[in-house]
Amino acid sequence: LSIFMIVSCNTYKNTYDDYKTLNIVNEIEDNIEWLNEDLFQGNINQEQYNIMKESYEETLTLLKK
Repeated sequence: LSIFMIVSCNTYKNTYDDYKTLNIVNEIEDNIEWLNEDLFQGNINQEQYNIMKESYEETLTLLKK
């Protein structure tokens, strides 16, 4: 019974961690869309855009490993 409980808890934790990671990935992807809109509307310049987008993409790359 205790082995089942350990496996069950670990599975839940892994599923929860995957869910949290997916939410973070979705938030970063949303931020990139807003960043594109900010550039289009002139709220930021191209240099600011490039720096922020590169940072977001690096974070996504790390999360998706």
